[in-house]
This record gives sequence, structure tokens and C-alpha cells, in this order.
Amino acid sequence: MGNEHESEAQLENHLIRRLSAIGYQTITIKDENSLVTHFRDILNQRNANNLNGVPLTDAEFERVENELIGSRSIYEIAQLLRGSDIQPYGKIEIQRDDNTQLFLNFFDGRNWENNIFEVTHQITIPSKYQNRYDVTILINGMPIVQIELKRRGVDYTEAFHQIIRYRNESFRNLFRLVQLFVVSNGEETRYFANGDGNLNANFMFYWTDSENHWLNDIDAFAASFFDRQRLHSLIADYTIFDRSNERMLIMRPYQIYATEAILKQATEHPDRNGYIWHTTGSGKTITSFKASQLLSRLKTTDQIIFLIDRADLDLQTAKNFNSYLPTTVSNEPALDRTDNTASLVKQLQSSDNPLIITTIQKLNNAVKEDSRYKNILEPFHDKHVIFIEDEAHRTQFGDMRKNINKWFKNAEHFGFTGTPIFAENVGIDGRTTETLYDEELHHYLIKDAIRDHNVLGFSIQYIGTIKGKNITDDEQVPGIDTKEAFENDERLKMIVQHIMLNHNQLTANRQYNAIFTVSSTEMALKYYHMFKQLDINHQLNVTTIFTWKANEDDAEEKQDRNEKSARHGLDDVISDYNQKFDTDFDTEHFADYFADVSKRMKEHNAKTPENNIDVLIVVNMFLTGFDSPRLSTLYIDKKLKYQNLIQAFSRTNRIEKKTKPFGNIVSYRNLKKATDDAVKLFSAGSQEDFFVPSYDELAGQFADAISALKKTVPTPAAVDGLFNAGTDQLTKFVLDFREIMRVFSKIRVYDEFEFNKFPGLPEKEMEAYRSKYFDAYREIKKPARTSPDVSILDDIDFEIELLETDRIDVQYIVNLIKTINLDSSRNRKADSNKIRRLLQNADSEELKSKADLLEAFLDEVVPHLDKQSDVGDELNQYLDRRRREEVYQFSEENKVPVSVLNDQLSNYMFYGHTNSEDLTKALNEAGYSFKQKISLKKKLKTFVLSTINRFTISQ
Repeated sequence: MGNEHESEAQLENHLIRRLSAIGYQTITIKDENSLVTHFRDILNQRNANNLNGVPLTDAEFERVENELIGSRSIYEIAQLLRGSDIQPYGKIEIQRDDNTQLFLNFFDGRNWENNIFEVTHQITIPSKYQNRYDVTILINGMPIVQIELKRRGVDYTEAFHQIIRYRNESFRNLFRLVQLFVVSNGEETRYFANGDGNLNANFMFYWTDSENHWLNDIDAFAASFFDRQRLHSLIADYTIFDRSNERMLIMRPYQIYATEAILKQATEHPDRNGYIWHTTGSGKTITSFKASQLLSRLKTTDQIIFLIDRADLDLQTAKNFNSYLPTTVSNEPALDRTDNTASLVKQLQSSDNPLIITTIQKLNNAVKEDSRYKNILEPFHDKHVIFIEDEAHRTQFGDMRKNINKWFKNAEHFGFTGTPIFAENVGIDGRTTETLYDEELHHYLIKDAIRDHNVLGFSIQYIGTIKGKNITDDEQVPGIDTKEAFENDERLKMIVQHIMLNHNQLTANRQYNAIFTVSSTEMALKYYHMFKQLDINHQLNVTTIFTWKANEDDAEEKQDRNEKSARHGLDDVISDYNQKFDTDFDTEHFADYFADVSKRMKEHNAKTPENNIDVLIVVNMFLTGFDSPRLSTLYIDKKLKYQNLIQAFSRTNRIEKKTKPFGNIVSYRNLKKATDDAVKLFSAGSQEDFFVPSYDELAGQFADAISALKKTVPTPAAVDGLFNAGTDQLTKFVLDFREIMRVFSKIRVYDEFEFNKFPGLPEKEMEAYRSKYFDAYREIKKPARTSPDVSILDDIDFEIELLETDRIDVQYIVNLIKTINLDSSRNRKADSNKIRRLLQNADSEELKSKADLLEAFLDEVVPHLDKQSDVGDELNQYLDRRRREEVYQFSEENKVPVSVLNDQLSNYMFYGHTNSEDLTKALNEAGYSFKQKISLKKKLKTFVLSTINRFTISQ
């Protein structure tokens, strides 16, 4: 029997044999009780010395379960499993029955051989349905990796949706220890991290070899990914904890290989530098963080310094840096945004910080010729210091790098860049990235990232703006003043009108936003005022941001022409901004304005258009280092080439939802040759996948999809008959219309697209089909099902995102609360009022249940926080206090001990139900009658459910 006919069961057995061959012990575990017993046995074995020959009693093991899992979130469990750099293993402490303290080790994060690797399959967990998990990998008896399989030929994403269903129905108790999921149909295999809240299919990753070749086949995947040492490294070393969002991130293979290349270079060739060429948007920051962290563990160097450019340090970026790294010994953030060089020098003097994060500007201030810190830092002349340098294509080619090199004479440099400097794009100093960093250690190019769906491809439209003149760019053309032609008011007016007419279409009805890059500050202001003049109905929120100091040389000339300087012009813009958004900024506090603009660009939401920036006009700012999935479109009216072009384009291609299929580039200059040259240079000669399908290709796909749909259901009304005809026909409709929506999400952005070009599917009829598709989705997702079997539709990838605009849910509101601007009372109040408006208009039942709590937090706590407060931590503390208060109030009103209520809450979160036996015992002791006990049990269960729903942020 060939592989193409391999059933799911055969594939399952085949994988288990492969895992057995590479060192996994195959065991049989039938159900949840067997799993718990097995874990308990191994825990006793691993800790035999600490137990002094006395295995854990039932009561002691219950304490273990509560300490290890209890009411912890998946994020907290994952942190506990890994320990810390100081204690690199999972460890808990419980009290024995004899009141002695006992430490139990359940995972060794430093030495993979000190762990037990096993594999089992078909563990059955009863729930709404009988859930049978395909293949489970255990480490020390704990289910760490869950693998779900589909037979060959079936879409592997069905396995993803099966995992979602399992998580909702039966992932409890020890299964909350699962760290990774793997899905496969034998030919296509992906992995992704577990976490609290919803899992996103966009973050299922390919596994590759070190040369970025896919290892998709289950055999090739298993041999590499499930090698026991590799799997251990994924769990112990290559996980990132995002403290701000309380989520666990698993690194992609190219990030891991790059990190390992740096570690190898640092240990084997400490006299040589190296650079990592990973394309923009591929997660260089996480890679560089992890390399820094693992280097600091090696203790083979005197100091590790992570260097970034201050220009990249907006407020959100600083928070991201600090969220990935632990706080310093003094409990201060790992990175601050101040220009205080003294604090950096103090860090360098201390031995408490093996890893220091700072800006290249601040370090340059500390070591330059006239620095007052030279004597203090003299010992660093000869120390072996490793520098990790972010955005090496920009920050490392100037005098600051030279000053640092002169001071740190025994330093090793590792640079990260998405766009290296080659001979073709070299600057005036003639230095390339290779001459600065010796050698490339690993590369992951833009073609690789687009192929892997880690970033989006680009749809590029070149719009001619000067008719009758052969002007392709800013170069001088005989007989015409090109500057005058490009800056003509009529041309600017035409471009602004084009943006206003097409912006909704390009941004899925303003679900996303855009950057408009222009050639100068003067042009930025001209465009801004042109938008104000033409957009009389305030269709779009437009603003501009730029620095002015470098542009003030001609201020006197401008005054002679009665024109305002760039700074004065920006002050007028900010005044409009303050009026529109109820803020209080000016150019004296430019950093605060910058931070707020950045925040609004990142938090863009279609349901709150009054808070959004739709179009941000820039000269150079925000074209590098600014990452936002909410940005989908770049309008261009300036020359761009090589790294500047790729960097600017790449602002638009961050993965988000299905409603953002690619980054939109609309160029009002002819940049075709410049684009081709840049793509060729930074994709190592290949342009494959950089450009998305052309309009003509998509038009053909759309016509084919319409034809397929019409064969299944000729009219929207015909869909109604499918609901009682079994799942096969309804499945066919779902798949056919899903394809319509997928193609439509891509083709709709083109200027050429009009519904009347596709007479087989008028716009109104598509909306009718869309409604029927939503009906199908709701029918499948109904909580009550009459059939004991699970419909195949449960595991189909519904493109439901394409039916909805942005959802304002609990997580969205909590993220807004976490990013409240505390810098001034006015900004604090404006952010709080915006959140209140959203809460008052909540259409989510889950959000409504928490709205009063969140509003109370805004009223009672936020006004009294200092500027350095972590709003997220304060919110967690507030919710915990309010929860305790409500438990105490219920206890007083119903004469039930607080300890009993807390035990019932913990039991429900752990097992999915209250402990009826313990509750009956407690009520008996309280002297309640039989009828009272029945009534109180119902009341208490309702209280437990409502309390958990009300106070749990991540669902």
C-alpha cells in the first residue's frame, strides 16, 4: 500500500514507530486516570532521594497538582516548568503530611539526558464528546507535545481546528501542561505554541533545516524536530515569554539556527564577528534577545551589550523589549528610554547585569573623547565584550560605531539586518556589511519569509500622475523643471483625491491604516493641508510627523516668502491633532506626540474610527523599525531605492487576519526598475513570491470560484435546503464560498476591480451568499447538538474573519488598558474615556460581564497611578482584590467558609466541576438542613461559574 492511501490510523502507527526508533519509549495510557498515575510514578522515581523512600500520599499528590496546575494560567504553568536562568529546571515546593517542606523536581531544563521521553496514543477523555487524542509526547510523565493527524490528502488545518475543539471541551488537569502542538497529514506538517485565549492559525510554523528547506513530510519532520535533544532545546531554550501580553512564543527554525550560529561563533571563534541577514518582519528582535540571553548563560565573556538605535525606541518598542526580558536585580526595567548616560555607566560598573540593553547614542556619549566617564570605564578597554547590534544596516556605519570600537578593543560584534549593505548599495564610506562584520552566519531572505507565510507578499500599483510628459522619476529631464512638475498643486490634488477614493477599498473599509511617504517636510505640510482642503466631510483622519531640526537651514528664506518653518507648520498640525483626539502635545514635547501617533497607528480599530489615524504622512520616520499588523498600505511620492525601498515596503507586510492578504503599495512615482533592482539584490537574485498574483490572474481565479459555487448552489435561496441534507452538501457550499471570499479579499484592492465585470455574481447576491455562509457557521457552532457524532464541519477552517469587522472583545479592551498613557493627566484621561466609550457600547456578552469591573478600575485606580506604573500588573492586582471581596461577601451572606469557596473555585478551574463531596461535608458541618443544602449547592455552583467567568481575562 502506497503512502498516498495511508489511513489516519496507519499514519499514527507509522509516526510512533519513527519516534521509537529515535529513542522514545512507547507506552500505553488509555485515559486521564492512567496518565495521572503514570506521572505520579515518575515523579516519585525522579525525587526518590528527596522523598527519603516514602512516596507521595494521595493528599500530598493533590497538593502537587494544585501547586503545579491549580488555578494557574497556561502561561504561568509554562514559566514554572522552565524555571529561570538561576534555577534552570521545573521545581515546586509542597508541605508533606508531617508538615515538613518538600522540593520536587519535574523537569531538567539544562541537561536533556536527565529527562524521560515517551510516546503514547489514543488517550481518551470523556467530555461533550469522546475525545481521543492522536499522539502524545510525554516528558517525565507530563504531556508536553500533542500531535493531531489527518490522513493524507485531507487539509492539515482540519487538525488545527480539532485541537481548538479539544481545548474547549476536554483539555484539563495535566493536559494544561501541553507546550506545543503539531498537526500533520503526512505531507504537510506544522507546529505552534499552546497558550491562553484563542490560538491563531497564522502562527502555525513550518519546520526547516538550517538552509531554510522545508521538512514537511512527517518522516523528515520527526527525524529533526522530535530528536530528543532538539525537542528539549525547543522547550527549555527557544521559548520566549511576553510578559506584557502574558503569552508564550515558540521560535521559528531560522531564528533558532541563527541563535545557534552566534553561540558557536562566540565559543569557537571569539576573535571574529558575524552578522545575521534575516529579512525585515521576520522577528530579528526576538532572535537577538534569545542570542543575548543564551550568551549570558555561557559566562565566557565579561559583558554582553545589546545595542539599538534610539530612533527605533517608541514607547511600545521599549515596552516590547522589557516584556521579553526579566527585570534587573534592582527591579528596574531592562531598558529605559531616557538619555541618562549615568545610569548606563552604573550598569556597566555593576556585576549584577551580565546583559545590558542600551542605545548606541547613549553608549557613544559614555565613551567619546570629552566624556566625563572615561576613567570609570577604562577597565573595559581590554575586557571581552560581546555586542549584539540591532538594525545593523543603519546604526553601525557612522562615527558612533568607530568611537565604540576604539574604546572596546577586545570586543566581538554580532549584527542583525534585514537589508545588508553590498557593493551595489554601498554608501559614501565604501564599507559593506561584510567588511564590518567579517562573515554572514545565517540568512533568511524575504522570499523565504513570504514562502513560509511569516510575512505577506506585495501588491504594487504604479499610478501615472503627469500626463503628456515622459517623466519617470526626479531625474532632470531636458526642457522641463521636474521639481515644479512633481510639486504642482494640481498633481497633489489629483493624488489626494485618488487616496480618498480608494482608501476604503485598499484597507477593507478602514480596518487598516496607511503611511504616505513624501520627499520633504515642505511636501508633507502641503499634502496635509491639501487633505484638509479636500476632505470637507472628514472622511479620513490624516496627520503628519517629522523632525524639523535638519530642515531649518532655510527658515529665513521661508520667512521672506511669508511661509512658516517646518516646526511652526508641525505645531499647527499638532494643534489640529489635539483638538481631534483630545490630547495635549506640542513640539516642545515631541517624544510624547511621537509615542501617541505610534500607539494610534498600532491600535487602529474599525469600530472606533474617531480614535484612529487613517493616513500618516511622513518623510523618513516610521519607514524603518516600525512594526504594526494594522498597517496595510504604503502610498509613495518620493524616490526610494535598495534598502530604503525594501524597508519602507516592509512596513505593510506583517501577518494579521485573512482580511489582510498582502501589503499594498501605491506608488505615484515610477519605481518599477528601483523595485526590481531591490528585490533582486535582497532575494539573492530571485523575485519568486515577492509579488502577489496580478489582477488578471486573480480575475481568472474569481471567475472559476463563482462557477464552482453556482454548480453547488445556483442561488442563495438554494442553500436553505442543504441544512437538512446531511453535512456533505453543506460542506461543499462552505468550501466553495470560502474560496470566493479568499480570492475576493485579494482582488478587491485593485483599481480595475468592479463587480459588474463578473455578471455571474452581482454584489447584492454575494452579500446574500455571505449571510447564508454565516448561517452555516452559526448552525455548526450551536452549543447543543443532537447527534453524538462530531460533524466534519466542526474541523473545517471557516473564513469567519472575512465576514466580520474588528471585534471589540475582552482581550482588546485589556490591551488598551495596559497601554494607557500615564505621562500626563490629560492623556491618561483621554485614553480612559476612550475605553469607557467602548465598554458602554459593548456587544460581547463576555465583555459586558466584566465591564463594570474594568470601568471601576479606570475610575478608582488609574487616576492615582504614577508614570512608571505597570498598568497590566495593577489591573491584575485590582481584579484579584475585587474577587476576594466578592468571595468574602458571598461567604458572609450564606455562612459558607471562605476556604470552602476558594477550594470550589480552584477545583472548578482544575477539573471543570465543583467538588460535591467536599461541599456536602462542609455544609453538614455548618448544620444546614437537606433542603437548604440542595438550594445552597445550586446557588454556590452558579456563584463559582459567574465568578470564574467574571474575573478570568484570558478565555
